[in-house]
Amino acid sequence: MLNLLFPSIETERLIIRPIRIEDAEDMYQYASDTENTNFVWFDLHQSLEDSRKVIQEFFLTRVSKGIPEAYVMELKSTHQMIGTCDVHTVRFGDVGELGYIINKRYWNQGYTTEAIKAIIPILFHHCGFRRLEIQHDVLNIASQRIVEKAGFIYEGTYRQRKIEKNGSIASFHFYGLLREDPIVLAKYSMNQSLKETYEKAISK
Repeated sequence: MLNLLFPSIETERLIIRPIRIEDAEDMYQYASDTENTNFVWFDLHQSLEDSRKVIQEFFLTRVSKGIPEAYVMELKSTHQMIGTCDVHTVRFGDVGELGYIINKRYWNQGYTTEAIKAIIPILFHHCGFRRLEIQHDVLNIASQRIVEKAGFIYEGTYRQRKIEKNGSIASFHFYGLLREDPIVLAKYSMNQSLKETYEKAISK
Protein backbone atom coordinates (compact mmCIF):
# COMPACT_ATOMS: atom_id res chain seq x y z
CA MET A 1 0.00 0.00 0.00
CA LEU A 2 1.27 3.44 -0.90
CA ASN A 3 2.30 5.99 1.71
CA LEU A 4 0.31 9.05 0.61
CA LEU A 5 1.56 11.66 3.10
CA PHE A 6 4.81 13.41 2.29
CA PRO A 7 7.36 15.37 4.31
CA SER A 8 8.42 18.86 3.30
CA ILE A 9 11.92 18.81 1.84
CA GLU A 10 14.41 21.44 0.76
CA THR A 11 16.68 21.73 -2.25
CA GLU A 12 19.26 24.39 -2.97
CA ARG A 13 16.63 26.98 -3.95
CA LEU A 14 13.26 25.44 -3.11
CA ILE A 15 11.03 24.28 -0.33
CA ILE A 16 8.97 21.41 -1.70
CA ARG A 17 5.93 20.92 0.48
CA PRO A 18 2.26 19.84 0.45
CA ILE A 19 -0.16 22.35 -1.03
CA ARG A 20 -2.27 24.63 1.19
CA ILE A 21 -5.41 26.67 0.57
CA GLU A 22 -3.27 29.75 1.22
CA ASP A 23 -1.46 29.03 -2.05
CA ALA A 24 -4.50 30.09 -4.07
CA GLU A 25 -3.28 33.62 -4.83
CA ASP A 26 0.09 32.40 -6.11
CA MET A 27 -1.63 29.68 -8.13
CA TYR A 28 -3.99 32.19 -9.71
CA GLN A 29 -1.00 34.15 -11.05
CA TYR A 30 -0.06 31.35 -13.42
CA ALA A 31 -3.34 29.41 -13.75
CA SER A 32 -5.11 32.51 -15.12
CA ASP A 33 -2.42 33.19 -17.73
CA THR A 34 -3.09 31.91 -21.27
CA GLU A 35 0.58 31.51 -22.17
CA ASN A 36 1.35 29.77 -18.89
CA THR A 37 -1.41 27.21 -19.41
CA ASN A 38 -0.87 26.60 -23.13
CA PHE A 39 0.09 22.93 -22.70
CA VAL A 40 -1.89 21.95 -19.60
CA TRP A 41 -5.14 20.02 -19.47
CA PHE A 42 -7.07 22.12 -16.97
CA ASP A 43 -9.29 25.10 -17.79
CA LEU A 44 -8.01 28.64 -17.38
CA HIS A 45 -8.80 30.04 -13.92
CA GLN A 46 -11.15 32.99 -14.30
CA SER A 47 -10.98 34.23 -10.71
CA LEU A 48 -9.10 33.78 -7.45
CA GLU A 49 -12.09 31.81 -6.25
CA ASP A 50 -11.47 29.31 -9.07
CA SER A 51 -7.98 28.69 -7.69
CA ARG A 52 -9.28 28.27 -4.16
CA LYS A 53 -11.91 25.83 -5.38
CA VAL A 54 -9.38 23.78 -7.35
CA ILE A 55 -7.07 23.50 -4.35
CA GLN A 56 -9.94 22.59 -2.03
CA GLU A 57 -11.75 20.15 -4.30
CA PHE A 58 -8.99 18.73 -6.53
CA PHE A 59 -5.68 18.92 -4.69
CA LEU A 60 -6.70 18.57 -1.03
CA THR A 61 -8.94 15.56 -1.72
CA ARG A 62 -6.24 13.45 -3.33
CA VAL A 63 -5.37 11.33 -0.30
CA SER A 64 -9.00 10.30 0.12
CA LYS A 65 -8.88 9.07 -3.49
CA GLY A 66 -5.69 7.04 -3.01
CA ILE A 67 -3.43 9.64 -4.65
CA PRO A 68 -0.42 11.18 -2.86
CA GLU A 69 -0.93 14.70 -1.56
CA ALA A 70 0.15 17.41 -3.95
CA TYR A 71 3.57 19.02 -3.75
CA VAL A 72 4.27 22.68 -4.52
CA MET A 73 7.51 24.47 -5.32
CA GLU A 74 8.11 27.39 -2.97
CA LEU A 75 11.04 29.76 -3.43
CA LYS A 76 13.28 29.88 -0.39
CA SER A 77 14.21 33.47 -1.14
CA THR A 78 10.68 34.92 -1.23
CA HIS A 79 8.42 32.10 0.01
CA GLN A 80 6.31 32.46 -3.12
CA MET A 81 4.63 29.31 -4.39
CA ILE A 82 5.68 29.15 -8.05
CA GLY A 83 4.12 25.90 -9.23
CA THR A 84 3.19 22.29 -8.56
CA CYS A 85 5.15 19.10 -9.19
CA ASP A 86 3.55 15.83 -8.14
CA VAL A 87 1.82 12.55 -8.94
CA HIS A 88 -1.70 13.32 -10.14
CA THR A 89 -2.81 9.83 -11.19
CA VAL A 90 -2.27 6.35 -9.71
CA ARG A 91 -2.79 3.24 -11.82
CA PHE A 92 -2.63 -0.46 -10.93
CA GLY A 93 -1.90 0.31 -7.28
CA ASP A 94 1.77 1.29 -7.63
CA VAL A 95 2.21 3.21 -10.90
CA GLY A 96 2.20 7.00 -10.62
CA GLU A 97 1.98 9.61 -13.36
CA LEU A 98 3.71 12.94 -12.69
CA GLY A 99 2.71 16.39 -13.83
CA TYR A 100 4.03 19.88 -13.26
CA ILE A 101 3.44 23.53 -14.00
CA ILE A 102 5.49 26.57 -13.06
CA ASN A 103 4.87 30.31 -13.18
CA LYS A 104 6.31 31.58 -16.48
CA ARG A 105 8.38 34.18 -14.61
CA TYR A 106 10.58 31.26 -13.57
CA TRP A 107 10.81 29.36 -16.87
CA ASN A 108 14.22 28.17 -18.06
CA GLN A 109 15.86 28.55 -14.66
CA GLY A 110 15.96 24.86 -13.70
CA TYR A 111 13.44 24.98 -10.88
CA THR A 112 11.14 22.22 -12.17
CA THR A 113 14.05 19.89 -12.89
CA GLU A 114 15.38 20.59 -9.39
CA ALA A 115 12.00 19.70 -7.90
CA ILE A 116 11.46 16.53 -9.92
CA LYS A 117 14.91 15.22 -9.07
CA ALA A 118 14.16 15.83 -5.39
CA ILE A 119 10.81 14.06 -5.31
CA ILE A 120 11.68 10.96 -7.36
CA PRO A 121 13.46 9.25 -4.41
CA ILE A 122 10.50 10.14 -2.17
CA LEU A 123 8.05 8.62 -4.64
CA PHE A 124 10.03 5.39 -4.97
CA HIS A 125 11.40 4.88 -1.47
CA HIS A 126 8.87 6.59 0.80
CA CYS A 127 5.63 6.47 -1.16
CA GLY A 128 6.28 3.00 -2.57
CA PHE A 129 5.78 3.38 -6.32
CA ARG A 130 7.13 0.63 -8.56
CA ARG A 131 6.94 2.72 -11.72
CA LEU A 132 6.69 6.43 -12.52
CA GLU A 133 5.35 7.82 -15.80
CA ILE A 134 5.31 11.23 -17.43
CA GLN A 135 4.11 12.62 -20.77
CA HIS A 136 4.18 15.91 -22.64
CA ASP A 137 2.89 17.49 -25.84
CA VAL A 138 5.47 16.88 -28.57
CA LEU A 139 5.57 20.63 -29.22
CA ASN A 140 6.48 21.40 -25.61
CA ILE A 141 10.25 21.28 -25.99
CA ALA A 142 10.87 22.90 -22.60
CA SER A 143 8.96 20.10 -20.90
CA GLN A 144 10.89 17.53 -22.91
CA ARG A 145 14.18 18.94 -21.62
CA ILE A 146 12.95 18.70 -18.03
CA VAL A 147 11.91 15.06 -18.46
CA GLU A 148 15.17 14.08 -20.10
CA LYS A 149 17.33 15.88 -17.52
CA ALA A 150 15.52 13.94 -14.79
CA GLY A 151 16.49 10.70 -16.52
CA PHE A 152 13.11 9.41 -17.65
CA ILE A 153 13.28 6.82 -20.43
CA TYR A 154 11.39 7.51 -23.66
CA GLU A 155 8.93 4.69 -24.36
CA GLY A 156 6.86 5.92 -27.30
CA THR A 157 4.52 8.53 -28.73
CA TYR A 158 0.74 8.72 -28.46
CA ARG A 159 -0.19 9.98 -31.93
CA GLN A 160 -3.04 12.50 -32.22
CA ARG A 161 -4.08 11.82 -28.65
CA LYS A 162 -5.87 15.00 -27.63
CA ILE A 163 -7.70 17.95 -29.15
CA GLU A 164 -6.16 21.09 -27.68
CA LYS A 165 -8.00 24.26 -26.65
CA ASN A 166 -7.12 25.90 -29.96
CA GLY A 167 -8.61 23.00 -31.92
CA SER A 168 -5.32 21.39 -32.96
CA ILE A 169 -4.77 17.68 -32.43
CA ALA A 170 -1.79 17.03 -30.17
CA SER A 171 0.50 14.03 -29.95
CA PHE A 172 2.33 13.18 -26.73
CA HIS A 173 5.73 11.67 -25.94
CA PHE A 174 5.55 9.13 -23.14
CA TYR A 175 8.30 8.20 -20.64
CA GLY A 176 8.76 5.84 -17.70
CA LEU A 177 11.08 4.95 -14.83
CA LEU A 178 11.19 1.69 -12.92
CA ARG A 179 12.45 1.46 -9.37
CA GLU A 180 15.14 -1.01 -10.52
CA ASP A 181 16.30 0.94 -13.59
CA PRO A 182 20.08 1.54 -13.52
CA ILE A 183 19.60 5.32 -13.63
CA VAL A 184 17.30 5.13 -10.59
CA LEU A 185 19.76 2.98 -8.67
CA ALA A 186 22.58 5.35 -9.58
CA LYS A 187 20.89 8.75 -9.14
CA TYR A 188 17.86 8.22 -6.92
CA SER A 189 18.79 5.65 -4.32
CA MET A 190 18.31 6.55 -0.68
CA ASN A 191 21.97 7.39 -0.11
CA GLN A 192 23.23 8.63 3.24
CA SER A 193 22.94 12.31 2.38
CA LEU A 194 19.40 11.91 1.09
CA LYS A 195 18.49 9.69 4.03
CA GLU A 196 19.65 12.36 6.48
CA THR A 197 17.68 15.05 4.62
CA TYR A 198 14.61 12.84 4.53
CA GLU A 199 14.79 11.82 8.20
CA LYS A 200 15.23 15.46 9.18
CA ALA A 201 12.12 16.37 7.18
CA ILE A 202 9.86 13.68 8.64
CA SER A 203 11.02 14.41 12.19
CA LYS A 204 9.66 17.98 12.06
